[in-house]
Amino acid sequence: MIIHSDWHIHSEYSYDALNPLSLISENAKAQGLRLVGITDHANYNDGKFLRDLRGSAAGVKEAQKKYPYMVLGVELTPIAKPQFDYIKKTGTRVGYEAPTDGFPFDIELAASKAELTALGVRYAIGASHWRVDRPGTSAQPVDLKACIEEWYRQQMYLACDERVTILGHPWYHGKGIWYEDFTVIPKGMNDDIAAALKENGKYVECNSHFFHTTMATETFRRQYAEFLRGLFEMGIPVTYGSDAHNGYGDAREKVEEYLSAAGFVDGDIAELKEKDLW
Repeated sequence: MIIHSDWHIHSEYSYDALNPLSLISENAKAQGLRLVGITDHANYNDGKFLRDLRGSAAGVKEAQKKYPYMVLGVELTPIAKPQFDYIKKTGTRVGYEAPTDGFPFDIELAASKAELTALGVRYAIGASHWRVDRPGTSAQPVDLKACIEEWYRQQMYLACDERVTILGHPWYHGKGIWYEDFTVIPKGMNDDIAAALKENGKYVECNSHFFHTTMATETFRRQYAEFLRGLFEMGIPVTYGSDAHNGYGDAREKVEEYLSAAGFVDGDIAELKEKDLW
């Protein structure tokens, strides 16, 4: 094995996950993992997501009594600043109406670093999930060029933000609209993201999604592993994240096949260093 820790796992405290922390703990032990990070979602700054985050923090603190190598993290995703401001003022997303101008909207994350550390959070994954540049962007058909440009904008923001420890699943897309050939992503964009990651001392994630999803072609998977290898060779540490939501099985074998083919060997996949934990 070349992967010995998992820094991206969702528990029952995430709105979209069912994994009890006890199941994660037991299966992680069985898999021989040295460290596991619980990174439940904090998508918005409303009451529900902040309650979920507090639940995750309390749950992990209790689970650490039996599994001391469990680390509390969080997954943050970019949201539109006008929506963040509305929620901060009202405490809810209900009733929010996006402005009709000011595009592209500025970006914000659900919580400050001080708020996160007060809960005991020790690191954050920052990951793009959807467009936030303007309203109505979920309409069909999907605009490939606009999506790529927006993901680039968000990932550059995350690569430079002090709250982000790991850039999570770079170039993930829920509909897999560019999962046939990774070269559709302009090289200049990847060069910019890599430079920002290196300058700001960030980690980048190898997420199991890309190597297991049926939306990705074999060509894409090989290209993606090579993309990660290129970042590694630039001196950007690469972590592993299963991104498990429902059930916590061992997803490493298939991922390692592609990573090994791209040149990764034991010792190359990083674990967060103490100096980089909060």
